[in-house]
Amino acid sequence: MTLDNLLSVIGGAPALPGARCRGRHHLFDDAGPGEDPEAVEQRHNQALGLCSRCPAADRCRAWFSTLPARQRPLGVVAGRVNTPRPVGRPRQTQAAAEVTS
Repeated sequence: MTLDNLLSVIGGAPALPGARCRGRHHLFDDAGPGEDPEAVEQRHNQALGLCSRCPAADRCRAWFSTLPARQRPLGVVAGRVNTPRPVGRPRQTQAAAEVTS
């Protein structure tokens, strides 16, 4: 893999010196398969706390906002929780089904 390919895969993530997430990726990662939702919430709350006091937060948010939605990393990034979106059309709710009947 070339450097250009690698950077395109990770979205050209900036260096962000002084970022509080450095060395703590486990707090920021998206939920793992079968991971307890309460444990994920606790990790993400810790990560959000670090983001709120991070000296690189403005640069991180600026970088994150430039990424297309499909290239945004999952988990806690730039002080927000980025979760995967369901694939396909949204389910029709019961209320919507009654209106169309």
